[in-house]
Amino acid sequence: MPESRPERALRALTAALQKLPRWGFRAAGMAALIVVIFAGGLYLLPTLLGWMAPPLDLPRNLYALNRPVAFTFLDVEGHEVGQRGAIVGKRLTLDEMPAYLPAAFVAMEDRRFYEHGAIDMRGLLRAAWANWKAGHVVQGGSTISQQLAKILFLTPDRTYARKYREMLDAFSLENTLSKKEILTLYLNRIYLGAGAYGVDGAAHVYFDKPATRLSLAEAAMLATLTRAPSAFSPRRDLAKAQARADVVLDTMVETGAITKAEADKARAHPATIVSHATRDARNYFLDAAADEARRVATIKGDRVGRDLIVRTTMEPALQETARKALVRHLKKSGRKLHVKEGAVVVMKPDGAVSALIGGRDYDDSVFNRATKAKRQPGSAFKPFVYLAAVENGISPWDTREDGPVDIDGWQPTNYGNRSYGIVTVADALARSINTVTAELAQEVGIDTVIRTARACGITSPLAANASLALGTSEVTPLELTAAYATFASGGILATPYFVTEVQDMQGHILYRRNPPQKTRVIPQYASRDLNAMLFGVVDHGTGRRAALKGYESAGKTGTTQDYHDAWYMGYTNDYVTGVWVGNDHAAPMKGVTGGTLPAEIWHDVMTVAMKGMAATPIARTAPPPPEDEDWDSPYATSDAAPGYDPYAPERDTRQARSHRHERSFFDWLFGRDSADNDDEAPRHAETRNQSQNRMGPRNYGDAPPVDERGAWR
Repeated sequence: MPESRPERALRALTAALQKLPRWGFRAAGMAALIVVIFAGGLYLLPTLLGWMAPPLDLPRNLYALNRPVAFTFLDVEGHEVGQRGAIVGKRLTLDEMPAYLPAAFVAMEDRRFYEHGAIDMRGLLRAAWANWKAGHVVQGGSTISQQLAKILFLTPDRTYARKYREMLDAFSLENTLSKKEILTLYLNRIYLGAGAYGVDGAAHVYFDKPATRLSLAEAAMLATLTRAPSAFSPRRDLAKAQARADVVLDTMVETGAITKAEADKARAHPATIVSHATRDARNYFLDAAADEARRVATIKGDRVGRDLIVRTTMEPALQETARKALVRHLKKSGRKLHVKEGAVVVMKPDGAVSALIGGRDYDDSVFNRATKAKRQPGSAFKPFVYLAAVENGISPWDTREDGPVDIDGWQPTNYGNRSYGIVTVADALARSINTVTAELAQEVGIDTVIRTARACGITSPLAANASLALGTSEVTPLELTAAYATFASGGILATPYFVTEVQDMQGHILYRRNPPQKTRVIPQYASRDLNAMLFGVVDHGTGRRAALKGYESAGKTGTTQDYHDAWYMGYTNDYVTGVWVGNDHAAPMKGVTGGTLPAEIWHDVMTVAMKGMAATPIARTAPPPPEDEDWDSPYATSDAAPGYDPYAPERDTRQARSHRHERSFFDWLFGRDSADNDDEAPRHAETRNQSQNRMGPRNYGDAPPVDERGAWR
């Protein structure tokens, strides 16, 4: 009878062993013994670890996350507008979830969850083999119980010591909790990216719905996020996230959790995430509000160790208006004009920030340009020079001659080397004339200009150089907007703020903003003079594109050398808005001035902001009528105009006035000779005003040098 295959194999093995020397038998026996011991050890390991696992002293609240403080933000009307920190959602039981939601996580993370104990030996062997091939720890082979132990008690480090501790804790959990309790706790505690903890928090973040209403496709997508929530985020690549969700669906079919027909139906309707452009644009505001909430709560003696509800000054409609205006204009003109970024700040004259946009897209860059980017303001800084001038006895209606200027070798020139001749001080600001501004700063003193800016709320370093008058020291958009809010308030210092109240989840008030004592930093007569001059910027100067239909406004344009930055800062009696556009790393734009793109964005934002508001005139000084003429000034502040004070102190008239000429009032006001018919600056007559001061070191920024005439190259 012929031999069977097993018999032949046994005979061949016996023959081979007979040929081995005596030491070979010993080695083979030793190897077999090692294999038996190793296999037995693996078999006994769960029992051994279960015996070694200490009794587990579980925290009182297993659902309390090991995470930073979370903020829930309310708008000015008390409606929720966002969260910061952890987004937890509602605590759910397995029975409250769709059956396929926990099944998706079990299929993806631990398909034998209900069959094994705290550890899965098959998974461990698979991980050990992968780690041996890689030469370092790349897989954990962790069960859901082990992952929960890591979430509850351990760090995410990938070391063998932590793995051992994780196993012990997993056995302790299994000895204390049921499988159902472990899975429930896991699904409520797992981090799934974008600040979301638990399936309900993630459902709100990605799909804007509770976890109880998730579809099968959406549940499968969430299950893909456990291993690398940032790398696998559907926000990063939705198509890849959908492909990974298909893998989860296949696994669920293999495990019997769903049928193939159900998987095919889910594939036909893949999960899509909600648009987060609006919510993410709010994040610039919420970043600043969170910083302020931490600061004010700490000031009140609270260490901010619990979740907080923060009432803010945000007006969501204005926030969205500002976002849309910035994005629309950058999308329309950005590529053509070589401009990629911008910032918008809207606040009330008392400093309450109504809207803040710190960049074009929060997903692309979380850097908040509105609060942190320090850029040269250019001519948007000039109002501090003119305010210092009127506070020191110079009238807006005094005249100066626009001629060559040489300040210790520094020779500033006007945009396009244009000369305006004899002009009023008011018209010099309206037309943004560099030469007159530089001379005024010298007349009152650079230190006086700095003190004036400081009094209005500018806190950034200001270099005591002659070129400071033309805006060469850097400031943030929020800082400059707040200074203009001081102008809009009639000279009462405006300090920007985002938060009006902070309380914990139990309703305990930790902070409530009380109206601060009003501090007058600008005399009323000087405030009205400045308003009159900044009104002229919009009425007939470089800011004409910002003019609002039916509402008076005042403002100032700003453009820096080589078009690195462009600004428009302006206000009505109700709102103050600052707009900056430019590029990160100061790449030059293509001819963008403050009177173009920024003024247009400002106009769009303020048109919406002022809708339905009463049209009240800005309180401003009336220019004196021409001598011996009975003339009603179109700029006069009537008795009904807010801010007019007949008892305000008279200005100091002791300083000499210069260059008074017998001309018509309009010639005199707008700085023209009688034969000069150019009563408006050219459309692009915004000054390039970042001249470097040769008097001292260039410690105010990276402005390039000037040529021999002092004009920017």
